[in-house]
Amino acid sequence: MRRVRLIALDMDGTLLCSDHHTLPARNVEAIRAAHARGIRVTISTGRMVEDASDFIRRYDLPCMIIAADGARACSGAMPGAQMLYRCDMLPADAHAALDILLPSGLMVNGFEDGVVSTVNHDTGRRYHLAARGLIEDRYGEAAIRQAADRGIMKLFAVGDGQVGDAPDARVARLRAQLAGRLDHLQITSSGPGNVEIMPERAGKGAALAHLAQTLGLSRENVMAVGDSDNDLSMLAYAVHSVAMGNASPAVRARCRYVTDTNDACGVAKIIERVLVSQEGEDG
Repeated sequence: MRRVRLIALDMDGTLLCSDHHTLPARNVEAIRAAHARGIRVTISTGRMVEDASDFIRRYDLPCMIIAADGARACSGAMPGAQMLYRCDMLPADAHAALDILLPSGLMVNGFEDGVVSTVNHDTGRRYHLAARGLIEDRYGEAAIRQAADRGIMKLFAVGDGQVGDAPDARVARLRAQLAGRLDHLQITSSGPGNVEIMPERAGKGAALAHLAQTLGLSRENVMAVGDSDNDLSMLAYAVHSVAMGNASPAVRARCRYVTDTNDACGVAKIIERVLVSQEGEDG
């Protein structure tokens, strides 16, 4: 790992503890230490740009952002940073995906920059980013169909109305239907109870490749760390691929290295290993 110059870190199940909120101080310190040694770090998440931006501001992290599973990438927290990569679904693709998702009974969210449109939302309960004042929320099928006409960056369907940590039999059926009709789109999951659909040119791997090229780096200079299926494309791109100790079997099978679990600061431990391997190098 002596040539690592860019590290991509998934958030949920990787950088964060299993409560999806706690960021261990050791992980923060490791990111800052890497930055001080000239290694760039990017958060690479299925979350929206607004959510990731709020996160890195709160912890004062020197990080770039890959968001919405690679539909967006920027040089830092937005607004204020430079948007480096973006892509949206064609309206026809978004409507075709909605035709499959909406009858399922799952909560369906459609994301645009600064806006989420939701169908089957719990009565009286707002989408968490809207409740935090980070984005605008709209509700109902008409709202999400209008979003599809404008350009959706990501569709997210979930059984528990939260993040989809619990398995849901409907998700496997939906993924099969989506793959059968829309196999040119990026279809993945960040948990056993959700399904995520992104544009054809999205994916964490595509966005990470773009960031690396922008920085003048090759795959040999890139490390990616993740735990779930939506991390597979960036793990495939990065020569230095790292599975969390809590990673899915598919992720473990893909990676060169395995670190500790998210609750045991696996991110910090692998970054510390990189820094030790590069001791004595210039820059």
